Amino acid sequence: MLASAGLLVFVLSLMLTTGGRTIAQITSECIRICDEVPVRVALANVARIVGDVRITNDGDSPIPTRVNGAIQVDSSARNALRTKSGLQVTDIFQREVTITLAPGDSNEKVSFHVPQSRLLVIEGASGFAQMGPGAQAPQVIFKTMANGDPGVHLVFANPGAGGWTLSAPGWGPVLAYADPASTVEVTFARAGTTIGTATMTLTFTGHFIDQ
Repeated sequence: MLASAGLLVFVLSLMLTTGGRTIAQITSECIRICDEVPVRVALANVARIVGDVRITNDGDSPIPTRVNGAIQVDSSARNALRTKSGLQVTDIFQREVTITLAPGDSNEKVSFHVPQSRLLVIEGASGFAQMGPGAQAPQVIFKTMANGDPGVHLVFANPGAGGWTLSAPGWGPVLAYADPASTVEVTFARAGTTIGTATMTLTFTGHFIDQ
């Protein structure tokens, strides 16, 4: 008796708040609310909903949802669906390149390959160079192929800490791109004398994008 009375009060309240237009259809399993204007409902537990559902979600406090079955998502240029994906461990890229110049050598090159069907996004490059005696300065560049076009990227060298610190200037979050199955070539040269041994270590960081 008490449960029936409570249900009746709930139905009457809905009719009053929507100007009498809302019709609540009561069955043995659920309550169906039919109205041209959507009715705001706050759910405390699990509910089964038939029809269109709009969820207003706050990025700082997302609403936890559990979905069973397939989901069909409609999107358009005017009302685009915004998504945010997280990087997986296999998407993260880091490669250390070391080049040694023997006495008398003025330059040397090394390269590494980009995996097939994966675009390499290089976001940073930094390192250290130790030069031979005398007036020597490191010159470091690296070359990439992006969308079939070659590009040369400069690495700045600044003296300090008993050697030279290396850093690549970036004008945004991306330093360079490298096509799938392409080669990234790094060149280390020294200006001035070629006396003694010179070494250079350069570390690239970034991530892969599947193509």
